[in-house]
Order: sequence, then structure tokens, then C-alpha cells
Amino acid sequence: MEIGQKIKELRLKNNLTQEELAEELGVSFQAVSRWENSLTYPDITLLPVIANMFDVTIDWLLDLESYKKKEDIDKIIKQNRILLNQGKTKERLELLEEAIKRYPNSWEIKEDLMFAYFTNACTYRDNTEIYEEYDQKAIKIAQNILDKCVIDSIRYSAMQTLVLTYRERKELDKAKEIVEKLPEMIVSKDYLWPDVVTGTERIEATQHIFAQLVDIFYLKLVTTYGRAEVGKRDRELLKYKEFLDVVYENGDYGFNHIRLYDMYFMCAIDQAKVQNKDKTIDYLNKTLEHLKIYLNIYNGKETIKHTSFLVDRIVDDPSNWSFSGEPNQSHKIDMLDLINRDIFDFVRNDSAFIMLVEELKKIPS
Repeated sequence: MEIGQKIKELRLKNNLTQEELAEELGVSFQAVSRWENSLTYPDITLLPVIANMFDVTIDWLLDLESYKKKEDIDKIIKQNRILLNQGKTKERLELLEEAIKRYPNSWEIKEDLMFAYFTNACTYRDNTEIYEEYDQKAIKIAQNILDKCVIDSIRYSAMQTLVLTYRERKELDKAKEIVEKLPEMIVSKDYLWPDVVTGTERIEATQHIFAQLVDIFYLKLVTTYGRAEVGKRDRELLKYKEFLDVVYENGDYGFNHIRLYDMYFMCAIDQAKVQNKDKTIDYLNKTLEHLKIYLNIYNGKETIKHTSFLVDRIVDDPSNWSFSGEPNQSHKIDMLDLINRDIFDFVRNDSAFIMLVEELKKIPS
């Protein structure tokens, strides 16, 4: 609330006319009228007089308490982003759970806490008790946002969280009910923004769409490639690499190296199922190659300026990447665990496989 509105509120509360207040302060009633209509502001020397007259603080008049509150919330949100980038799940939860006690009505903190609970639930999918605890907490906050929040972007985040949560819980009717309320893909801010801006901003907005299309293609491909015959699924998965190279023709993949890490490992599993030794080891080597590049970029913390034509106006900042576990350790452990599966026993004694394992172990934890 602006200072003029606060003065009006105080004046009416104390049954004063504008003329009476003006006389008390030694100004014209027109001056008071201009304050209350936010056309001008009181002289700074009048603030202590007004504060004393109505027994309020100057901080309250200037709304500094709200400013300090917003400043503190912004710091919390920024710290959460840092912890998310570092994969510090426990510390992130502690930060947000403490913050929501101090600011129970902050939708920004609620949104971040909702995502923290959701990602934790996904992490503990195999532990029913822990999964259910975090899942229910995420649902509760998301539902609270839908019931009471009027900020569209946060409401959409809650809807996305609920859809993904209900999908995991096999409660598809609930998920469909929410999806039906959402606009179609081409009726979105990202899709329409290039149509309402010009120049460099228009180019950048269009290029962000190309980058997002790569993400969408990958995320949907991994839900459908399994329809292909075992031993031929790698051909379907490699279509992601083909699509990726259309957008990132110079190989400036950035964050997408982790997608390639996942894709090549799925290709390796497919070939291991038919015991094709050469292809299995080749795909595993490519998996390791992209993991190392990915971690090197992340640990270097250097912003990537893309050079490929379709994305050459946008950058990829590793400090904004998010993780549910510490990047170096979690990805290394994940790959070590995966290659210890029985399915790779047929190549386990192969010198190339042994060398690959040794290279993987050299990655710093």
C-alpha cells in the first residue's frame, strides 16, 4: 500500500477531514488530497510528524516492513536455487520448511517447497513410506495453491505438479481432470511471445521454442520407444540425437549432454538384451563420454554461448541447472550401479568394458 493510501486510512480511522489534517500539518488541504490520490508525496520532514500524530512508525508509513519481507523472501528463493543446483536436497528442504514458518502466506516459497516435496517423492519412489509422506505434502500444497492463489504462473506450476503426481499414483482420472483445464500447447506464453516482440527479443524468444522442442521430443520419445522390437530400440532412441543435431548442428549441446548420457545408456541396455557385444560397449563408452562432458561443464560453471544457427542468441548457464542429488556423486554412482546389472555379465570380462569401469571410477566424487 502506498503512503498516500495509508495516510487516508489513518485520517478516516481518526475521523478527520482533509482540511483538519491539513491544518494540523500546516499544509493545504489540496496537498493532502494529492497525497491520498498518489499524485505527490509528503515532504520527508513531515514523516515524523505524521507518524507521531497517528502513533505509527515511519517504516510502516513507507511500507519498509513489506519491502524488507520481500527482500528476505527473494534471498530465500535465491538460496534455494543455489542448493537446487548443488543437489543439496536435505539443506534445501530445511531452508524452505523453516521459511514457510516465517512466511506462511508466501506463494513463491510454497511453490518452491511443493517442487522440493515432489522431487523428493520421485527420488524415494522405491520406499513406500517416505514416498507417500513427500507425495502427500506436495499434493497438499499444490491443492492449496489452486484453491487460493491468484498468480497464474504459480497456479500452472501446481497443476503440473498434480498431473505428474497423480500419474505416478495411477490416479489418471484426477490427472485428466486437471489437464482438461489447461490451454493447448500453442496457446502459451512461450509459443506466442515471439508474435508480440520485435528485433533481438523476437529472435531469442523463437530460439527458446526450438530448445524446448528438443526437450519435449526427448521426454515423449522415452515413453514410446519401448514399442519397438528388443534389439532395435536403439534405432528409435537415436532419433533424439538426429533431432538434437537439427537444432544444435555445431554440437553445442550444453545441458543436453545429460540427455545423451541417458539415451546412450538405454541403447546399451537394448543391445545387451540381445548380447551384441560391440554395440553394447560402444554405447556405454558414449554414455561415459557425455557424462564426463556434462560434469565438466557443470563444474566449470562457465556460461555456454550457443553457436548453432537456431539457438545462437541464447545461453546455457550451468549455475541454473537443477538436481535431486549432488551431480558428480549421484550420476557416477547411478552409472556404476547400472553397469553392475546382470544384463552386462556377458561383457564384464571384456578388456574394453574393464577399461570403461576404470575410467568411470576416476570421475571425482
